[in-house]
Amino acid sequence: MIKEEHIVFLTITTWVGTCALGATHYYGRLRPLDGDQSFDVNYKMDKEDVKIMNKTWLIKDNCLDAYKIGEKSERFRDEKRLIANARKQFKIDFPKAKVLVLGDGAVVEPQEILVGPREFKTKINRLARRAKKINYWEGNEVEMQKLCDEWHELWPRKYRSL
Repeated sequence: MIKEEHIVFLTITTWVGTCALGATHYYGRLRPLDGDQSFDVNYKMDKEDVKIMNKTWLIKDNCLDAYKIGEKSERFRDEKRLIANARKQFKIDFPKAKVLVLGDGAVVEPQEILVGPREFKTKINRLARRAKKINYWEGNEVEMQKLCDEWHELWPRKYRSL
C-alpha cells in the first residue's frame, strides 16, 4: 500500500486553447499530498528558448535580450517538456516520494500516474484511461462510480476521505 507521504501531484495550468489569444506557455507545480511545501517546475533555458522569449515577449517592452542562456524559467512551450522536467525535479525535490500523479490532490478520482511502482501505476492508469474514455461523470455516472470504487481500494485510506 502506498502511504500519503509518498504521493506528489503535478498540476499543470495554461491559457493555451482558451479565450486568451496568443497564450503559448504551460506551467507546472509539484505539491505533496500531505504537506504545504510545493515547487514550481522549472528548467534552464537554452539558446532556442532565449531566442523565442526575447523575440516574442520583450521586444514589446523595449527590453531586448533580457533573457539569458542558462537562466531558469517556469514557462514551458509544450506540455510534454513540462512533464519530462517535472519527472526529474520530482526526484530531487521529493527524494522520499514514490508516486507522481498528473492532476490535483483535490480530485478524488482516477488520475494518471507518471511515476510509481509498476503494478500500482498500471492499475491506476487503467482506471484513469477508462474514466477518460467514458468522459468521466458527464459520460456515464454509474460506470464512473464503479471506477472510483476500484480506485479507492488502491489509494491510501487518508486520501480516500478527502
